[in-house]
Amino acid sequence: MSPRPADISGPSLRSLAPLRTPLRCKTLSVFSTPTARIIGMHPYNDSRQASLQAHFIVIGGGIAGLAVAYVLANAGHHVRVIEKRGLGEPAGGLRVPPNLSKILRKWVGADELKRTAVRCVGSPFLDLATDSRVGYIHWKPAVMEETGGEFLMMHHEDVHRMLYDLAVGAGADVLLDTSVVAIHPGTDALPNPSVSLSNGQVLTADFLIGADGPNSRVREVVLGEDDDAEPGGTTVYVASVPASEMRADPTLREFVRTDEWPIWMGANRSMCGHYIRATNEFNITLFMHKNDPDAQSGEEGWEDVILSSGLDQSQHGSSVQKLLKLAPKLVRTRFMRRPEGVPEWIDQTGRIVLIGEAAHPWFPCGTHGASMAVEDAVVLGRLFSNLRSWSQVPSFLSAFQELRQARCDAVLESDVANARLVALPPGPMADARNADMHRQLDDWDEGALKENFEAIAEIFGYDAGDAADEWWVDWGRFGNKLDEGGPGVHLVNFDVQVVAVETE
Repeated sequence: MSPRPADISGPSLRSLAPLRTPLRCKTLSVFSTPTARIIGMHPYNDSRQASLQAHFIVIGGGIAGLAVAYVLANAGHHVRVIEKRGLGEPAGGLRVPPNLSKILRKWVGADELKRTAVRCVGSPFLDLATDSRVGYIHWKPAVMEETGGEFLMMHHEDVHRMLYDLAVGAGADVLLDTSVVAIHPGTDALPNPSVSLSNGQVLTADFLIGADGPNSRVREVVLGEDDDAEPGGTTVYVASVPASEMRADPTLREFVRTDEWPIWMGANRSMCGHYIRATNEFNITLFMHKNDPDAQSGEEGWEDVILSSGLDQSQHGSSVQKLLKLAPKLVRTRFMRRPEGVPEWIDQTGRIVLIGEAAHPWFPCGTHGASMAVEDAVVLGRLFSNLRSWSQVPSFLSAFQELRQARCDAVLESDVANARLVALPPGPMADARNADMHRQLDDWDEGALKENFEAIAEIFGYDAGDAADEWWVDWGRFGNKLDEGGPGVHLVNFDVQVVAVETE
């Protein structure tokens, strides 16, 4: 099977198809010992202050929106976030790979991160119908150390609240339970964008960031056309169950004895589970792919709640059936593809930009959705921490899309391939996958460790801050024109204007 260059959320370090787009990552050291460090690893400077401070409106207060609000506010910019929901909305588990965990660790500290996170020690692969073990991957500490982070398991809400506290603490103004009813791009005469709110307020800023998720309204403004989403062939069901009830059941007890991420593999469907909220809850995620009857329904989003009793469980072994009985209700969402992708992340005025799933809608409950969103925020924030002149803005926004788009496209392809690989129908491909999983990966020598780390370093070893700083050193600083004027109008006053707004 093809060498695996990406993440190891699938069955083997060598089993997934290679990424088709080269990714930027750190230069690896020569492995003189299994714990050799990456050459050039250094923390990016989160406290660098922009000489020219701009005003930003961020539409969407999810992970992407709060992360970019924190980084921009920390760089001295004025940031206001508008979020239609409040805190504490229903959510499920979140896998935090090393490229994200090392960012969160820098932001909140290791002790705070450990308060709600659980370090994943390995992934057993099980047959969905029989519960028999097919293979196992150890998340080797030496390999994780090389990436600069750890593979953690967390609750989405815990990460969300963490980012909210960071953004507010840095000075961002976060408006919760507030809806945007209209988005107004700037003009040649006045390039500053503005938004109309449901309460009649109009807010104007220098820049508008669309962080409003896969069904983004801001994306329609940027592209100038309606969304072209079509079903991607996968429906996902999510729930969490009390870990105490699992410990009381002899069949389920083994899944909460260790800090593992078990993955059940079936025909056109799969399931995975892991601890959340330290070790108090257990998140389960059920994937239904094309040709599975339960994969033909659902909407993109997280508002669709169904009864688990309505699912076909004829393919499920006893442990999966018991887990689903502990979760009578499931949140259902659907994977939607955009055949042409999102070609432009910046509008024609150069003042509206997309990040997170507004720019690259993700595979629901994939391993890397949150990490790509936070990486977006870090890169955009780091670029604008260098802002000294309005003439820099076009190059900053162009660099942002250039640095992020190819990586996000390639990592999404990896996430989708991983999900499909653990749901192969019976046949030669599934047999080859299982045979590969049976190989023992416990006794890695130095050569095997180097081979496998180089395979995953393109994703796990990536440092978003370093990528932005590298662009600045190589290109950005040479185009820095220190004129105090420049195109566009800079707002001196960010106060709210209250006007009458007609809404439909």
